[in-house]
Amino acid sequence: MLFGIYGYGVVLTIIPDFVGEFGIENKGIYLLYLTIASVSTRFWAGRASDVYGRLPVLIWGLVITCLAMFFTGIVQTASQLYTTSFVLGIGVGMLSPTIFAWTIDLCPEKFRGKGMATLYIALEIGIGAGALVSAAIYNNDSNMFVYAFWSCSVASLIALLYLIWYKRHLKRLATY
Repeated sequence: MLFGIYGYGVVLTIIPDFVGEFGIENKGIYLLYLTIASVSTRFWAGRASDVYGRLPVLIWGLVITCLAMFFTGIVQTASQLYTTSFVLGIGVGMLSPTIFAWTIDLCPEKFRGKGMATLYIALEIGIGAGALVSAAIYNNDSNMFVYAFWSCSVASLIALLYLIWYKRHLKRLATY
């Protein structure tokens, strides 16, 4: 959750300035595309994680998030920016319901409250870290936008690599 949601902190912190670079006056349109994609994705992503498993959906959500933030850093037009916003919304929409369901799956019933509380703490730290790091990287220099967005791509990649390792580790344990 911490590394997967890092991008939200990046988006909330520097997107208003980044959108301005494209001459877009209504800065909320970026968030509108992100929200529409995220909310609409949650309907099928939750079901997909029930059918195909939590890890495959989380892995695909992280791949999509990683790519969306990478390409956000190099967009050249407003339409490209809106496209990456929509794609990011799909990635986040896949991650959110799936990681909450996975937390419930992993926690014994008597510890589910603690598990969910820990997940929410990771969510808050991830958003805060994304905001803090991206603001420090960007530092009001438009040449640094690309690196701020790529920091999110790296955070998503770290989460992705961990999940791939975890999935392989589970397969090894199952063979014993």
